[in-house]
Amino acid sequence: MSTHPPPDARWRPVVALAILGLCMAALSSLCPPDGWQVGGVAIRLHMPAAWHALRGPEYSDALVVPRWKPEDVEDLLAAYDAKLTESESPPLPDSTQATSVVQGPNSLRVDSANTRLVQTTPAGVITARVDSTPTPAASQPFVAKTMALSEPQGTDWVPGALRIRIPESKPGLMDRLWAQLHSGEDVNILHYGDSQIEGDRISGTLRERWQTRWGGFGPGIQPTVPLVQSFALRQPNKGPWNRHTRFGRRDTSDRDENYGLLASYADAAAQATDAAAAGVPLCLGIGREQRSPKGFGMWTGLELWHDTVRQDCILSLSGSPVDTLYEGQLPGVARIPSSAMMPGDPDLDLCFSAPPPRLFALHPIGGGVQWHGVAMRGSSGTLFRKLERRVFADQLSRLSPDLVVLQFGGNSVPYCTDTVAARRYAGWMKRQIQLFQSLQPQAAILVIGPSDMAEKTGLNWTSYPLLSPIRDALLEASLDAGAAYWDLLEVMGGLGSMPAWVQSSPPLAGPDHVHFTPRGARKVGELLDRALWAEFRRWKQGGDHAPLQGITPRSASQVQLHHEGSDAP
Repeated sequence: MSTHPPPDARWRPVVALAILGLCMAALSSLCPPDGWQVGGVAIRLHMPAAWHALRGPEYSDALVVPRWKPEDVEDLLAAYDAKLTESESPPLPDSTQATSVVQGPNSLRVDSANTRLVQTTPAGVITARVDSTPTPAASQPFVAKTMALSEPQGTDWVPGALRIRIPESKPGLMDRLWAQLHSGEDVNILHYGDSQIEGDRISGTLRERWQTRWGGFGPGIQPTVPLVQSFALRQPNKGPWNRHTRFGRRDTSDRDENYGLLASYADAAAQATDAAAAGVPLCLGIGREQRSPKGFGMWTGLELWHDTVRQDCILSLSGSPVDTLYEGQLPGVARIPSSAMMPGDPDLDLCFSAPPPRLFALHPIGGGVQWHGVAMRGSSGTLFRKLERRVFADQLSRLSPDLVVLQFGGNSVPYCTDTVAARRYAGWMKRQIQLFQSLQPQAAILVIGPSDMAEKTGLNWTSYPLLSPIRDALLEASLDAGAAYWDLLEVMGGLGSMPAWVQSSPPLAGPDHVHFTPRGARKVGELLDRALWAEFRRWKQGGDHAPLQGITPRSASQVQLHHEGSDAP
């Protein structure tokens, strides 16, 4: 009889499960996209998303060496301009139209609705990636200098990289917006973005061009205490003010999420009472910026968006009492009497007799097209669902935007470590899109992806390795959510193009290889405007891309100045 104890078999199930798990993981990684066909049945194995990181990043970690030269960017922008100008011009007679396009060995017939540029090859040749069934010619490369040579007759050709992607599930996504513009109605565009639109860059260009084309005036809604002065208007404030933001560096003393529509507010600093006793005024200044278009410095009145009032506060405009905020007054909007602004009028000073409540926004009320630029330095664009919902929803409803633009992604690029993180970020952005859709179902949503961004690697400036996966995930999430998408990375020329934008003369991007210069931002704004203009023309022609004629630009003076509740005569 054996005296040895029986073997301990408790570990055997654990080993069996571990072996089974490894086998399943191996089979999942080897499974083709269409699965295995067994007896006419497709068998697919999917690896859980949480396991993707174990496989390592799915992107190539090879450095993207800059291939572009400044003259390549100049050629690309010139090609954009040439083809856009051609499509925006009146059509030529039939006898000349047939010979207006010259085929060459380096030309490509591009269906811009389903084709986009991706990047240059080391030889400097631009290639096209086709998102749907390609034409036989779609595999031929073409040079940037000749990208405008070929296009089927009778179409409104827009370079594929500039084309706004409209989700297949919502082909008429922007039809309501175009109809409002065509009929001369007031239109509000709410343009959120990171530091790329700070100081009214990009958004200011779009406001100027849309107000010129369709009529309008006014600079759009403004934070009461801006981080930097805007090109849209002047805000020479006086007295001790505190600025609080939900983005960037958040004030550690903030204990709630009540930041309002702009995700920021201002209040009086702790020393405001002492300053008032010492005769230092507490005022918000506002006036026309001389460098901006004349229409930006016109409005029919001012609105002050505020939180619950904690103590009585008399409002004075340029030295004359005009209104009072009473203790206990709920969050709302104070319409400031006699606050209209016309060309030549002096700056306005809105002063407070006591520390006011939280001040969410100062809204110069314009007319016609209103393009509201809201810059959020350091934001990834995933903060909207965190904001106190009631106040945010009420203020959003008051503005009632017809188009919401979300221009984000750049602040997430340096911190994404793998494609799992890229997809996670895109998922967060999708939830922000869905929030706006639930609160303002009538509004169209346009997402603008990140630009090319470069970091110093050795002696070279190279694109961030996760930039392309973030763009791809953001594009997919946006279209899946029913939002349009404009690919700023492709507009620039693709990966590796940023150094050439920096080296252009004059520079189109700054030495940090992330932000555009004012000239570069204006160029981006112009290209986006022309892409949107092409979509309007397509709508106007009922799907036919033929050039549209008969739209006469409307000046600000042609827009009705009197609005309901206005103090204008």
